[in-house]
Amino acid sequence: MAKISEQAKKLIDYLGCPCEVIPEGSELSKIMNIYDDLYAKREMGGFTPMIFGFDGCFGDDFEEWKPREEYQKEIMSEKPINPAAWFRERISEESGSFIDEQLKEVSGGEANRFFDGIIKFETRKSMECVIAKIPVKNPWEVFAWVPFGGWNECPTNDEIMYIAKYWYEKYGAIPAVMTHGILEFAARPVKDKNAAKELALEQFEFCFDIVAQGFGTIGTLADTLMKSSVWYFWWD
Repeated sequence: MAKISEQAKKLIDYLGCPCEVIPEGSELSKIMNIYDDLYAKREMGGFTPMIFGFDGCFGDDFEEWKPREEYQKEIMSEKPINPAAWFRERISEESGSFIDEQLKEVSGGEANRFFDGIIKFETRKSMECVIAKIPVKNPWEVFAWVPFGGWNECPTNDEIMYIAKYWYEKYGAIPAVMTHGILEFAARPVKDKNAAKELALEQFEFCFDIVAQGFGTIGTLADTLMKSSVWYFWWD
């Protein structure tokens, strides 16, 4: 039996739901197959599958987390944000010429169909992962189960939760992967170009670095969203 890290044990204990440990060095195809099987069963099973990747940092702050029941009660009692207004406020702060230039060409994107966030780049194989069946009725409520965000330029956890709800209702996107600084969503390609441009602008405001240190332009991100079934976000 593969050795399980202390961090993985602590996370499983915190989650309090069915989990499977995938050892470090596993092939990505194996993890994708397990996830795809759980994804297909999620509605009938009443859970949302979530992959947690131990990247060397994730789990360092477990000791600072509040007890799960206390955390859930706290975040679900907060006043919901309005994601559409949240995005409008931030997009309105950008100059029109900047947005026009960024979206002038919707091209250069590549299809993303795999969870790169759990891959160690030096080996191209996985970090240690826990795949959990989070027992929530609505996919966005995984953020009321496990805290994420609120540092540097990353939105706060409640902002992320209600933005995830907004994207689920609008695009069918489901939270799928969490590491220390990465979130990935399982989604469908956005075939309409105008919708892809609108979503790309939202994702830029949600996570500046995916453009500034990744795609280069919002137009390239929009082109990627038209081809991809995985959305990737990364914060320092």
